Amino acid sequence: MTRVHVMLGDGGVGKTTLSAAYALALAERGGRVGLLSIDPARRMESALGLTVHDGAARVPVDGELWAAHLMPEATLRRWAFDELPEEEQRTRLSENRFFPLLADRLATTTDVIAALRMAEWLESDPSLTDLVVDTAPGRNGLELLVRPGALVQLTRGRAMSWVDHVASGGRGGSLMGGIGVRIMGGLARLGGSDVLRELADLFDALRPASHRAVGRLKLADAVLRGPSTTFLLVAAPRPDAERGARALCAALELQGVVPAAILVNRVVPAALAVELARVDAAALGAGGDVVRYARAYCDGQERALVQLRTLGVATRCVPAARELSGERRLAALTALGRRLLATS
Repeated sequence: MTRVHVMLGDGGVGKTTLSAAYALALAERGGRVGLLSIDPARRMESALGLTVHDGAARVPVDGELWAAHLMPEATLRRWAFDELPEEEQRTRLSENRFFPLLADRLATTTDVIAALRMAEWLESDPSLTDLVVDTAPGRNGLELLVRPGALVQLTRGRAMSWVDHVASGGRGGSLMGGIGVRIMGGLARLGGSDVLRELADLFDALRPASHRAVGRLKLADAVLRGPSTTFLLVAAPRPDAERGARALCAALELQGVVPAAILVNRVVPAALAVELARVDAAALGAGGDVVRYARAYCDGQERALVQLRTLGVATRCVPAARELSGERRLAALTALGRRLLATS
């Protein structure tokens, strides 16, 4: 079974960097690893130094690492067309005036599409040993966990019956059928028979994709709440780090999930504070400001670590890394990932 590693954290804490590093190190160990970025800022591309699209791209490193960036609108269109075997069906869908409007609207539900994309990857590549998911910043990242189960419950009610009913042309004598006939009749009066026909065509074309989506939502919900998935919180060594981490821990607890660890990123060595204490900042003139700033950073880091350890979750310090840009970027990221795996 594929192991899934979900990275959560506030914006600007280095979550994408650690996601890439973690995936690189897993691939170096010999796994077949996927890296899915949901972050709308597309930081994954700069971290890896290559263009990443909806489809998985091979990362040029030792080991087998594939990376993909969630592109909601492109992904939705691909799913819709993939379920239509005939070229004539695909042409009718592409020419349907309501399809772009629906695709644009659905593209805003990034968390749902992310869960579906994750499930699609797991379905299509059963040999995948690990899938690392770089989520959207802050509480938005938690929707990946919350939404699939909620939508599965919704589809067990009348929502899917409505799709099937409209796609079948409004046949049936159920309560949903009666409501559907009245709604479709009203649309026909407002927009004419062409509107009615195009809507029916749209629902008919999307019916296979909608049923496939329900299956994938069920898979995503089961995987995200299963024993093969771990949640890792990324925090910065700042005095305000505890607030964001506490909010994420509380939100996860409501879902019955305990994070595996809090990764405190860009931690400077404790020995630095000792060395700085020995320096006479006043004797350095203007250079003393640098020493005072470094002391303040070390003090803030220590306070943050003390606060984070009160949350009752394993806290792992991730050292500040060098050369995370330029030609040695991937090598430096892999080395950082090794440190993460060594502490897991």
